[in-house]
This record gives sequence, C-alpha cells and structure tokens, in this order.
Amino acid sequence: MAKILPYAEWTAALTPEQIFSGSLKFSEVKSEGDSLYWLEQRPSEKGRTVLIRRDSEGDERELTPPGMSVRTKVHEYGGGGYTVKHGTVYFVNDKSQRIYAYGSSFRTAIALTPEKNADGSLGKYASLTISPDGTSLVFAYEKEFPPEKKKEAENYLGLLESPGKEVLILAKGRDFYADPCFSPDGKKLAWLQWNHPRMPWDETELMLADFDGKKLRNIRKIEGGDGKSICWPRFDKRGRLIFAMDFPERKEQDSENYWNLYAYDGTVTALTSDKAEFGTPHWNFGAQSFTILENGSIAASRITQGEESLVAIGKNVELIPTDWVPTRSNLAAHGNEVIFAGATSKGGHSLVKITLTGDVEILKKGGALELGKKDISLAKHLSYPTRDGKKAHAFLYLPRNAQFSAPKEDKPGLIVMAHGGPTSRASPSFSSVTQFWTSSGYAVLDCDYRGSTGYGRAYRDALYEKWGVLDIQDVADGVLYLIKEGLVDEKRVAVRGGSAGGYVAQCCLTQFPDIFKAGASYYGIGNLKTIVETTEKFESRYTQRLVGGSPEKVPAIYKERSPLFHLDKLKAPMILFQGEDDKIVPPACSREVAEALKKKGIFYAYYEYKNEGHGFRSKEANVDSLTKEGAFYRRVFSKDFYKLPQQKAP
Repeated sequence: MAKILPYAEWTAALTPEQIFSGSLKFSEVKSEGDSLYWLEQRPSEKGRTVLIRRDSEGDERELTPPGMSVRTKVHEYGGGGYTVKHGTVYFVNDKSQRIYAYGSSFRTAIALTPEKNADGSLGKYASLTISPDGTSLVFAYEKEFPPEKKKEAENYLGLLESPGKEVLILAKGRDFYADPCFSPDGKKLAWLQWNHPRMPWDETELMLADFDGKKLRNIRKIEGGDGKSICWPRFDKRGRLIFAMDFPERKEQDSENYWNLYAYDGTVTALTSDKAEFGTPHWNFGAQSFTILENGSIAASRITQGEESLVAIGKNVELIPTDWVPTRSNLAAHGNEVIFAGATSKGGHSLVKITLTGDVEILKKGGALELGKKDISLAKHLSYPTRDGKKAHAFLYLPRNAQFSAPKEDKPGLIVMAHGGPTSRASPSFSSVTQFWTSSGYAVLDCDYRGSTGYGRAYRDALYEKWGVLDIQDVADGVLYLIKEGLVDEKRVAVRGGSAGGYVAQCCLTQFPDIFKAGASYYGIGNLKTIVETTEKFESRYTQRLVGGSPEKVPAIYKERSPLFHLDKLKAPMILFQGEDDKIVPPACSREVAEALKKKGIFYAYYEYKNEGHGFRSKEANVDSLTKEGAFYRRVFSKDFYKLPQQKAP
C-alpha cells in the first residue's frame, strides 16, 4: 500500500546512477544486404561512440577499433559520421577528425585523409555517402583554421580522390553544404546548400548535377531559395529525388506551412499535403525523417501538433499501428520493414524493427532500467492561452510513484523544462530524466514555446526578432495556467534547460522573479553579445536573426534581453553546469554569469566538467549534474532555506 506523504518528501523511483549506468544511445541506423549498422554512444565509456554491425543471424560485432570513437565535428554538432559499402565501413574518428576505412580484410583501420591540410587547416567531414559502385566517397567538408589565423571555417562539398591526399573540392561558393546523395546509377549527385544569415530551416537550395567520378557537370537548382526550407533529400529506386519542404509566410491552415514530402522527376510534385511535419530542423547531419522501402512506398515520421506518429506513404498516407516513434529522426529501410532508434510513452530508448502492419521486434534495448506501470507518468498535451491572445503548447506530466500518494490538499512542485535550439521540440516519448522528476514528487511541464518545431513554419518563425521575449512569456504563461488550474504549488516552481533552453531558464528567473523560485542552466547563455563573439560559424549569424540585428546595430536590445544585466531582479537561487570544451556555448558564457552572481551575493552553484562539450556525454558528468540539480532543488525548496544566514554565494 502506498505511503501517504507530501509531494516534497517523496523519494525518486530511480536514481541518476541507475539512469546512466549501462545506458546506450543509438543513432544513424543503416542497412546493407542482410546486415544492419548503427552508432552506439556509451556514457560508461566517457561518451565513446562505436559502430556496430548486426548480421542476419542476429550476431553483433563492434567495428570501431579500440581507442577510436566515431564522431564528426562539422558545425560542432556533427552527424553523418560513417557510411558502408560492400561490408567496408568508412568513418570519422573523433580525436583526429580523419576518415578511416575498416573491413573484414583489414588488419587495422586505414586513414584515408591527411592529418592537416597544406594551409594548416584541419579537415572535418560529415554526411559521408558512397556511390553505388563503391568507388566515390563524397561528404560535407569543413576546413577549420588554427585560432592564430583568425579565419572563419570554410565549407564545401568534397570528394576523397585518393588515400592520403587532400580532398578534391566538388562544389564551393556557398557558406554551407549538406546531405549529398547519389542516384541509383551513380551518375547524378544531389545536395543542399545555403548562405548566411539563413539557417537551414529558413532557406536552402536543392541542387542536382551530373557526376563522372571526379567532377560535377550541368549543376542546376531543382528547388529552394525564396525562403523555402528543404531537408533530407534522397533518391528512390526509380530515380526520383524525394525531399521535405515548407514555405514561408503561409497561414497555419495551409499545408505549405508544414514540411511536406515532394518528389522531383523532371518536375516537382507533392506526395503529401498534410497539416503536419515530415521534416525536421537540420541541426545534425545524418538524420532522415523518412525512408524508402523495397516496395517503393515511403515510411515516415509525421509530427502533428507536436505529437509524432509513424506512417506509410503510397497512394495515400496511412498510419502504421504502433506506439513506437523515432527518437533520433533516423529511419532506415530493411526490405519492407523500418528500423530506427525509438521509444514509446511507456518504454525507453531501443533499437526496433517494425513492419507496415505494426509488428514490432526489439533488436536491442538502450538500458536495463525498467519502471513499473504505476511509477510511469504519461504526458498530456496542453494548448494554453498566451498574454498576446495566441496559443502555446506543452506536455504536462503529473507526479507518480507507486510507493507514495500525497494528501488531497497537497500540491506538487513544478519543474519546467525548456528545450534547446530554440527550434528543437518537446517529445512525449519516455524519458528516464522526466520520470526521475515525476517520481520525486514534481509535476513537469515540457514546453514547446513559439519557435519550436512540430507546429508548422509560422509557429517556428514567430520567434524571429522576439527571442528572449515570446519564448519566455510562453513559458511563464504555461506556469500561470497550471497555477490557475490549481495543479501545482506556486511556491515551488523551478525552470531548467540546456543551450538555448539554458538561456530561457536564466531569462525566466530574471524577467519573472515572482513566478520562478529556482533554476538550472546547462551550458546556457547569459550575455547574447558573448555568444555572438565566441560561437562557431554555423550559428554565428543565428543570434542576429533571433534578436533582430547585430550587437553593433541594436546594442540596447542585446543588453535588454541578456539575463546577465538583470541579475538585480533575480530573487531565486540558480545552479549552472558547463562543459569545459564547449565550442558552441563556450565556458565564458557561464563563467561570467557565475561571477556576477557571486559578486551580488546571490545563492548559486557552478560546476564545469573537463572533457565535456555541448551536451554531456560521459556517465560521470550526467550522473553528477542530475544528482546536484536534484539536491539543489531540495535545499532551495526546504521550509527553512531563507531563514538560514549561510544562504549566500559560496
């Protein structure tokens, strides 16, 4: 029988140690012949990522040599770090960023690209793809120059001409290139390209060229430009080029407001016209929100008003009857079956195979951790009113723990979660971290503020020039909605987030100090000018679009929307976490906030982890940060916290 205790006294049904011990993260699933391939990130090995092959008998073999880890750092976010042809794998090694080849006939992995280029730059490679005959390896290519040269990275479409030599440039002149793919006969190559200040979800061009093995000829634009966003191009067996595309300045009820699927075969035709997303923002290379099956039909992830499902697309769009959805936007076809890393609302990250009729085979689980049904809190989608007369969205999880029940008059504290991007999205799929909070006696509000993906282009674009305003108001309005409904304790509201979500957390604490009582910022942004001056090329103009200009043109707006300059309004304690090697949100961003908190005598905690970048990969950092965050809230929300004289900055 459950013990009756106030929510604040519940003990979590799982610990951070249990969450991250033995856990695996699967991504970039591929199929060749009878074999399956995927990447497997292992927190227990300090975030090392290995390439796994599974044969037709179900036997697995690790293909990454000891001491190596598969990871590319193009744009710093990476992705698309390997490809395979005729049983030989080609992959990018994390430490050196060089491409290696490894196969059954190799005694060791063979380096194919040089340590450094003649101009002193480091070559970096992503979106690895190989021609059908296995002779041409093509990729998105980035040249990173030493800091002393003070030179921005250069990006190209590249070809491995011969082992050991510098890359042959296939296409240049644009700021960015991504997602090269070959036609079935290998005679054509398609890719995406775009320029500053656009991000790939703002505007891309889909290009097509004839390919003779070393050069591109007859280069032409198939679609894109004029504010159209195209993602994840891929040829089908008929030679049609399939891709997702949306259009700017469309109304919410217009299907062109959403990433629908299109085909090019001399002309562009729509394959779907749903008010739903069949595409995703290009933050990482190597993603694919749809795949083409042996029978010619398409299996795709479809997001409708924030909620994801799996569909089959032939003459019609038909729902595949399954609760499983992809967690890494990467679908692969294996005959007429679909392979992906996914989850359900009740079960954690696994590698699964699904038929079009919904039959599911779990190929490998991402961890041994399992919660009982009575311990799992399920998401409820909310659309709530905002102060400007619009609507914002979120997923609500109420406290749930089989060991406890709360007195009827008691209300739970609230953990508000703000995703990054800000073009990312909340997902109702099972998350052990979310369940850690709900089984600890908290309600969780996972916010899809304006700017989020999953609700169409107009909703995503609404945040431009309003970053640090609309998203913050949407999060605050979500909390006020729950308080008005009597669902949470208004005295125990915390907000947490990473990257752009860390910025949201800091803004919430300074803009709405009477609503938020504590906060956690993971590699977040306190000073917008600092991020503009220190981040990598991919996002170097992004902040300007989000804010409405450069720091030189609109300095007042940068200061107004930077939490660092409003700490005098802060009433709530804050805990900050940062990776020492983070190049996307460098440590300077968190350090200056911590220093300001210390000078002002505001209670805070700051932790910086060695060998960690943007998003913690090791078990140690993940366990330590979640443990410290949980303890921080317990301390801050204790009855005697503000009565104790020692609650000053350490």
